Amino acid sequence: MNYFLVAGEASGDLHTSRLMKELRSLDPSASFTFMGGPRMREVGGECVIASEHLAFMGFVDVAKNIGTIREAGKALQTALINTRPDVVICTDYASFCFQYVLPFVRKQLPQTKIVYFIPPKVWAWKKGRIKRLRTDTDLILSIFPFEIPFFQQQQLDQVKYIGNPTLEQVQQFLSSYEATDCPPYVALLPGSRRSEVNQNLPTMLQVANSFPDLHIKIAGTSSLPREVYAPLLEGVKEVELVFDDTYRVVKGARVALVTSGTATLETALLGTPQVVCYAQRAGYLANFIFKHLFTTPYISLVNLVADEPVVQELFGGLFKEDKIWNALAPLTMEGEKRSKMLEQYQEIKEKLQTAQPSSRLAAEAILELARAR
Repeated sequence: MNYFLVAGEASGDLHTSRLMKELRSLDPSASFTFMGGPRMREVGGECVIASEHLAFMGFVDVAKNIGTIREAGKALQTALINTRPDVVICTDYASFCFQYVLPFVRKQLPQTKIVYFIPPKVWAWKKGRIKRLRTDTDLILSIFPFEIPFFQQQQLDQVKYIGNPTLEQVQQFLSSYEATDCPPYVALLPGSRRSEVNQNLPTMLQVANSFPDLHIKIAGTSSLPREVYAPLLEGVKEVELVFDDTYRVVKGARVALVTSGTATLETALLGTPQVVCYAQRAGYLANFIFKHLFTTPYISLVNLVADEPVVQELFGGLFKEDKIWNALAPLTMEGEKRSKMLEQYQEIKEKLQTAQPSSRLAAEAILELARAR
């Protein structure tokens, strides 16, 4: 089979590379053409576009580079026509895939099967994309069990839950993890964007600094220079900035303060009690908008997967030092709140668990679709 794969972000590059390995193990004749990053290139095949060249974040950054993005889209479409693949697989990266891949393949290559691996979060926003998913995909591989009833209510019968790659990633880390002796500490995960760090980290540090028996470790990212963090750390006690080793920082922590996103789920799967907190300039207006314009009851993946409030979510006007301290303090000591959260974490793991790794189940589903042509 000839597979054409599209991934545009670091996480997508990782998950798609694992999928490629499983496809090759099940289909030795598999050939890959793709847009992707270094992990996909390690697996092998023809890389027509290096996704690192399109790593633009935020509206302004995207707007400045719209010409580059458009050129990449056109180049990808040319490669699709030249390759005429049996299957096209999109991983996340919705804005690009919805504009340059899905409608193009459906119209120009009607015999090609289209798979969406890790679909966009249309249950939270941009519900207009549901129609395109319905008409322009043959298989949707979901990584969250709560998505299945939502998609089915939207007449998207081609959806299938294949397990969660984050769980797979965490389990792989834990299989070789060895704890080290160190003083107890609070892990701070302030985000991966400069604006997130600048807005979240100062308040996180103030809260963490008020626990005299706990040191502080910050999970930093090398995508941001050290100079972004340095001015924010002045005058803070016993703080350590660790780059690109988030799992180890979180696993060893007594508690964690975590910005919203996949990091909240990773923290839960690693078994560290947490408070989810996210600064937003709009303050309480952000809470009002979320309550009245969004259809999801929670912002964190932990609570969405559990379908109940496992962790406190302090965002917008609730992102205040005293509120965060009050939420975190009971988790630093043994007691009912800490024990209950850890029990709920275990239930989340059980909800996400599948008999085989998600990449294997995804590959099997794709092959079944392709061979049914």
